Amino acid sequence: MASKIHLFRKSAMEAGTPGKYYINPSEKLMSKAPDWTAVEHEDYIETRTNRAAFNKDIIVFMKRYCNQAVDDCENKDDEFSYILNMDFLNVMEMKAEMKDGITKLYYPKIKGEENKKKRKNVAGVHQAAEFQGGCFGF
Repeated sequence: MASKIHLFRKSAMEAGTPGKYYINPSEKLMSKAPDWTAVEHEDYIETRTNRAAFNKDIIVFMKRYCNQAVDDCENKDDEFSYILNMDFLNVMEMKAEMKDGITKLYYPKIKGEENKKKRKNVAGVHQAAEFQGGCFGF
């Protein structure tokens, strides 16, 4: 039986499977709950950011990283940031919705066989995006 993929890296580490997680939020970002949340659904992970709760100068960084088992990309606890594990999330097909100061991002999960095909020729890729005032870019 395959081991469970956890929503957060912290819970994956506690379970003894440190590479099997969807998202790795910084402690500073987690301190903003419930103004920043992540919810696991059957086919996707949803993040929500209430921009009104953040200072207008605060940037929430989203970092993408492939091949998490090889290495983890840097997640500074003094930043409002989170890392998406592209071994399990299809970040290239993410969708966004912005309404009434709430930014919702939807990251589709990668299924077992689809994961093998997508990652066949990928070696650790790190990219970052930033979200500020309801806008984001890659």
